[in-house]
Amino acid sequence: MLLHISHNDLDGVSCGVLTKRFLREVDNIYCNYNEIDHILAEINTAEYERILITDMSPSRRAFERLQGEIEIIVIDHHESSTWLKEITETVHDITRCATMLTYEWLADMGKDVSSYRDLVECVNDFDMWHLKRKDSLQMNMLFMKLGVERYMDRFVRRPYNGFNEDEMLIVDLETERRDKYIHAASKSGFAMKDANGLDFFTVFAEEYSSELGNHIIKDLEMDYVIIINMQRKKVSLRSRPAVDVRKLAELNGGGGHKNAAGFSFTFDFCVMDFLRDIGVVYEG
Repeated sequence: MLLHISHNDLDGVSCGVLTKRFLREVDNIYCNYNEIDHILAEINTAEYERILITDMSPSRRAFERLQGEIEIIVIDHHESSTWLKEITETVHDITRCATMLTYEWLADMGKDVSSYRDLVECVNDFDMWHLKRKDSLQMNMLFMKLGVERYMDRFVRRPYNGFNEDEMLIVDLETERRDKYIHAASKSGFAMKDANGLDFFTVFAEEYSSELGNHIIKDLEMDYVIIINMQRKKVSLRSRPAVDVRKLAELNGGGGHKNAAGFSFTFDFCVMDFLRDIGVVYEG
């Protein structure tokens, strides 16, 4: 039995679609970055032959606790997982999403995964924020509307070769709602300046972090955006190409990419303390 632990976003769950479809006896667990250490600590290693971790990585302490007890394979595309290449079987490439890397890993094992190539390329286009395909943003919409279990069930049963009529209706309706949501959310935040003189925008929002961040950066000409989701207790960070927000996320126990990162918080999180830590000046 394989235990597959993955991030709970489109990329991470799509890795699970592939392992569920092409490998036998797989238990899938999806979580946030800050939850993986706890999950690893609670695992009964006697129940599994090996552990596969995709689209995220554990802390060194959590990994070393299991080292020698069970085989651990990591497939990830974040800078923060580079260190794992030296101590365990690791597929690592920051230029492609974890779904693409998982697809290639399965192909190298001799699995005929070719029917899922279009889904993999669609997810890669969204997760790496290339946005060269119109359907990649739509795929993320469908994922958010279906949820993890329904998305898994739909794509494990059959590959992607375009949206069917019902899925397209969901996408069209959600596109209209998304555009209204982004417009309203971008009017409700605060423009600020940090200690390095960078302009950033803080906004409370619960949906469409990437699209909202991209809209604010382009239309309001911000260097980066801090999106606070009080419902999920999560902070998402988005930035223009030259600004690295990953380090800010890592300082708060999170991770991600240079231009798209995030971290979770607890009830004692204080927005003003967080902003004070990065030396902000309120501009109104």
